[in-house]
Amino acid sequence: MRFLALIPALLATPLSAQTLTLAEADTLPRLIDSLCVDIHPLNGCEQVILLTGRDDESSADLVILTDRRLADDPSAPLLVLRNATYNGSMWGMSPSLEEGDGRTVLLRSEQSGIGRHPWFQTLRIGWQEDAFRVLGFGYSSYDRFTSSSYSCSLDYDSGAWMAEATWVDPESEEEQSVSQSGTLDSPAPLLSDQGAFAALPDPCQDVQTLFFDNLP
Repeated sequence: MRFLALIPALLATPLSAQTLTLAEADTLPRLIDSLCVDIHPLNGCEQVILLTGRDDESSADLVILTDRRLADDPSAPLLVLRNATYNGSMWGMSPSLEEGDGRTVLLRSEQSGIGRHPWFQTLRIGWQEDAFRVLGFGYSSYDRFTSSSYSCSLDYDSGAWMAEATWVDPESEEEQSVSQSGTLDSPAPLLSDQGAFAALPDPCQDVQTLFFDNLP
């Protein structure tokens, strides 16, 4: 009964209160996630925003704005990265943002909704050497049929990387595994060089190839 009583009130709501401006209608429906994180030491709390890709809806655009309370022009972006990460149209395919440790933000993406090999990826983003950079990278996947899995992580702060894979025989349930590790010989890559459909970093590719080569 309470619900029925609300109907006249809802119908009486002015139409102007239920409409968006053209600018809002162009941007707000694209909003996937937004987070205020203190990444840069001088800009206060940067607003990090994920939007459905302007040019490709299967990806997401990443926008970083300076703190609106400190900026002369709060609409002036610190970074706009088109097609920054994967963005699917089903459950288990949406990217997200999370605050990390030490003035960083985690950009997470996944494709766990369908398919034999779901995957999960995390970019740890921070400010270093006068630019937004990827300070860490993580990727994992598994095989729904055999429960085999592989993962790879790179930490540009420590300079270390590790990749490992495990195969499970679906009949005997016996496991076989491989693990590789090493030292990175390159600095943290620029965030502006990232893309939604880029190949895995070089240290991850050998184990990824081994993983798929050993699946039944």
